[in-house]
Amino acid sequence: MAANTETKVQAFKAQVQEKIQKLVAEFAAGSLSREQFHAIYERYTGQLTLADMALQNSSPEMMMGVVESGPSTIAIRDAHMGKAIGMVIYNNRTGMLVETLGDFDVPPAKLAPILNDFTLLMESGRLVEREVRAIGPKQWLLFAAGKFTTVVTLFRNEPAELQMREIERLHHDFEQANHAFFGKGTVDSSKLAYPFLVFVQKKIRQA
Repeated sequence: MAANTETKVQAFKAQVQEKIQKLVAEFAAGSLSREQFHAIYERYTGQLTLADMALQNSSPEMMMGVVESGPSTIAIRDAHMGKAIGMVIYNNRTGMLVETLGDFDVPPAKLAPILNDFTLLMESGRLVEREVRAIGPKQWLLFAAGKFTTVVTLFRNEPAELQMREIERLHHDFEQANHAFFGKGTVDSSKLAYPFLVFVQKKIRQA
């Protein structure tokens, strides 16, 4: 193998290793879902394996062409990115549906068990932590309870930690903005402000 070709392969491996470390850091920071992490990590590991094969190959230039081909990391990242499709908002006090935003085509039977568990925890005064469930191929539900309402968000692909935190932030703003309305006997959904629309509509446009 020519020295310059070997140098090129070694430099490529070093670049991939740097990308792997960046990927690990991104997941640790919560900006990637596990699904995204696994898909991208698999690509990088495959590149390292092929690069090692190139070092042993009689035609390393051809092997490097194979290594550098295939779908881009950006394409893989986007294909596995969590996208908010829609959500439903329930009144904790009455259990009634307050509003549906976006496209939320999930049978109530899939929501009932977790919503019932949330209700029991609330009634006992215990902390209700968010719940994330896979309900089908590339379908995930995020349940988040607040003081007045519980929000269930439907995602295409697994949501990342930062996306879940964003839903919780929007939920907090939603309850703060509409505090006066939830203090009444009935809630007129047409009078409420919905910070969630920014998140849901943005993700729908990206879908």
